[in-house]
Amino acid sequence: MASASMHTRVAESLGRRVAAYELPAGSVVNLASLEQEYGVSRTVAREAMRLLESLGMIEARRRVGLIVADEAHWNVFSPRVIEWRLAGPGRDAQLHSLLDLRIAVEPIAARLAAVHASPEQRERLVTLARKLRAMGERGLGESPEYLRTDVGFHQTLLRASGNEMLAALDQVVEAVLVGRTRLGFSPAIPIAEVIDHHETTARAILERMPDAAEVCCRSLVTRVRAEFALY
Repeated sequence: MASASMHTRVAESLGRRVAAYELPAGSVVNLASLEQEYGVSRTVAREAMRLLESLGMIEARRRVGLIVADEAHWNVFSPRVIEWRLAGPGRDAQLHSLLDLRIAVEPIAARLAAVHASPEQRERLVTLARKLRAMGERGLGESPEYLRTDVGFHQTLLRASGNEMLAALDQVVEAVLVGRTRLGFSPAIPIAEVIDHHETTARAILERMPDAAEVCCRSLVTRVRAEFALY
C-alpha cells in the first residue's frame, strides 16, 4: 500500500510538471534521476512511469528510453489529466475546451433523457434543481454541498440519456465542475439564469418534452460558457 501511494505521488508530481510544460515534449525521463529526486526505489519510479504511460503523457522510445509525449497523445478525458491541466498555465484554455465539450454533449443528453430517463431519474433531476436554487438563494454557491448537488444533476442527466458513451463522460463533467470551484469561479450567489435553466431542463425531462429539454439545456451550458468568456 505504501509503495502504491508513493508511485502515485511521484506520478502526480511529474504529471503536473508535464501539464505545466515544465517538461516539454521530447524531454527524456531518467529512472535513476527520479529515484534520487524523489527518494524512491526503482520499482516505485517504474510504476509511476507506467501510470503516466497509461495516460499518454510518457512514451517509451527505442534507443532513447522514456520521454515526455506530445500533448496530442494525452488522454484528455482522464479526470487526472484534466486536473493537472487546470492547475497549469493553460488553465483558461482547458476550461474553455471543457465548456465547449459540455455544449456539444449535454443538450443532446437532455433530449435523450426526456425520452429514456427512468421515473426515478426524472424526479431526481427536479429535486436536485430545486436544491440548487434553495442553496443559491442562501448564498451557498461556493459550498461543497452545492458542488455535490451540481455534479449530481449533470451526472444524472448524462446517465439518464440511455447512451452509454454519453454516460461515460460523467467523470469528465465532474472534473470540470470541481476544477471550476477550486479555481474560485463558482460565485456564492449563482447566476439566476443558470439556476432557471437547471429547473426548466429538469421540468422538460420530467414531462417528456425532448425539444424543450434540449433547448433549455443548451441555454444552460451556453450561459455558463458566456460567463467564462469574461475571464
